[in-house]
Amino acid sequence: MSNRKRLVVVGAGGFGQEIIWAARNFNSVNPIFEICGYCDDDPSKMGANVYGSPVLGTPEDFASREAGEIWFVCAIGNNRNRSKVVKRIQNLGWQAVTVVDPSVIVAEGVEIGEGCYVGAGSILSPYATLGNHVIINHCCSIGHDSRLEDFVQISPGGRVSGRCTIKEGASLGSNAAVAPGKTVGSYSVIGACSFAIGDVPDGATIVGNPARVISTLGKKAS
Repeated sequence: MSNRKRLVVVGAGGFGQEIIWAARNFNSVNPIFEICGYCDDDPSKMGANVYGSPVLGTPEDFASREAGEIWFVCAIGNNRNRSKVVKRIQNLGWQAVTVVDPSVIVAEGVEIGEGCYVGAGSILSPYATLGNHVIINHCCSIGHDSRLEDFVQISPGGRVSGRCTIKEGASLGSNAAVAPGKTVGSYSVIGACSFAIGDVPDGATIVGNPARVISTLGKKAS
């Protein structure tokens, strides 16, 4: 156990459970994690057992009790909030680690940054690149030569075609898709079951098939 990475999942919600599940699955193939449990700011969760692992208190509380290296994955779905919390956790000296379910198909030439999560049944095609703290949920596909920047989130069933660029903080809803070679702007949102056939502006929300812009930076489209 001493050679394993002590893993803390930040966020004790449903997404956190999925990361614990993937880490356990990975351990069954290559036992590298010592799963400590969750950290969460909600005091009502302190001491609770969530999907078989304990809630350890806030990150700061746990850090004050535990010396040595701690590795973390941030299980916060909101991309902007995840970015803020990651900076807070890094100030504690914890190190981000990537958790990839062993069922994921990873082609040669794929690059994955730190603090990412790739869920069961997903496919990462040749020369796809994931930045840091990227979420790829269950049964997603990332096309060849595509680039996902930091804090991107692809919800279950999302499809990114080849040669796409998904910029920082952008989100694809469940079963959303992006046509080949398109750019999805930073902190934009593609709604569930929507198909982006063109480039998506920064901060835009698009829905439909083909998708159209319904708001930009919080303002509804006319």
